[in-house]
Amino acid sequence: MFQDPEEKDMIGDLLNDSFEADKTKKSYSNNRPPALEIKQQQKASPIYQPKVYSPQVQHKANSYDLDLRLTKIPVQQSAPNSALKAKSYDCMTQFIPEEETSLDGDLISKCKDQNGARSIQKQFQEGPVAIKDLIFSRLEKGFVSLSKDVFGNYVIQNLLENGTPLQQQKMLVILQPHTQQLAFHQYGCRVLQKLLQNAYKTPEFQVLFDSIKGKVKELVIDQHGNHVVQKLIQLMESDVSLWVLDGIEGQISKLVTNSFGCRIIQKAVSISNNHVERQMRVLQEIMKISQELCTSQYGNYIIQQLLKDGPEVIQIEIQQIIMDKIEEYSLNKFGSNVVDCAIKCSDNKFKLKIMELLLSQKNHPVLFVRLSKNAYGNYVVQNFLKFADSEIQKELYLKLTNNQQLLQEIQQSQFGQYVYQMLTQKLELEAFKL
Repeated sequence: MFQDPEEKDMIGDLLNDSFEADKTKKSYSNNRPPALEIKQQQKASPIYQPKVYSPQVQHKANSYDLDLRLTKIPVQQSAPNSALKAKSYDCMTQFIPEEETSLDGDLISKCKDQNGARSIQKQFQEGPVAIKDLIFSRLEKGFVSLSKDVFGNYVIQNLLENGTPLQQQKMLVILQPHTQQLAFHQYGCRVLQKLLQNAYKTPEFQVLFDSIKGKVKELVIDQHGNHVVQKLIQLMESDVSLWVLDGIEGQISKLVTNSFGCRIIQKAVSISNNHVERQMRVLQEIMKISQELCTSQYGNYIIQQLLKDGPEVIQIEIQQIIMDKIEEYSLNKFGSNVVDCAIKCSDNKFKLKIMELLLSQKNHPVLFVRLSKNAYGNYVVQNFLKFADSEIQKELYLKLTNNQQLLQEIQQSQFGQYVYQMLTQKLELEAFKL
């Protein structure tokens, strides 16, 4: 068996509606990434399903929405940009192990030490009310500075999660005037997300929201602020207003340059069905750069979502773009995903047009052969064979098996062997009465 080619560097399941944080993982598999699987609605054909070769690798997107890590400090974590600065955390007050469990001294400084922060979090979380009150009162003056500290922000998140209702209310009053400052900060944005979550469905939430929504255009394109917008979308999905569309309209080209910006676009489009006119303005802005998005590392997920759930007029327009550049997209590691999605989600009319393109005699070798012999294009062919209905499959097999030269060409290729294997095994099983 030939060794897999260079794996695709997939970004993750950006079509997933969840904003929950996940650690970045790589999985090396011979199967297509699960993130791009789309359930087949039609009845499965009773034919052999061979192993599909894939160089693609799924990556799950990171997020600063650290709801699952609020009470944990990484065991190994260095100062930001420590490789570039001579100054390090070594110059800070060091706490010996015997003193780390003590609540004496300057607790604010202690929270800025990795071990000290961990100790205080544990004592606040597990301690009695008297200990909670003591820690809270000693840290109260440092809430804002700790929210922006590499270790201290975890302590503040811990207090927000495990504090008494009175303590949580007091923290909200203290931090509310600083929401914009926190929203654009590397660590402060994490604290603000937790603050928003705690305040949701309370009268105080509207105060927090009003202080942020005026900056939504700046937040969505900020590397830290966009996480705050994601949290707001997550919390307000059922009653979101036009403020999300206000933030992304006119900035699509900036947002598609990273995975988080693409996610905001996807969510904004999907939850704006009640504002058809505004939604269409955003979609038209997307379609102006749709050809670039088809082969974009992040933008291809936006196109896939529109192929699945977009308005019919947009789906037809994207299908035409794919047919016009089917070879270019099929040979591209991101574009091939878009073509696959179009095949899986389309009707038979589109599939018949794709079959005509695959078997066109305008060029030699025919497109079917050129794609079958490519590391990415062979998936497009295999998925077409898999998801086309029985009548289209039968017609395609008849034309292919009557051209032995074509079959020999794909058989001689490393990647074409996978296509050849699928064709021959289906014929051996006599899935169709040829």
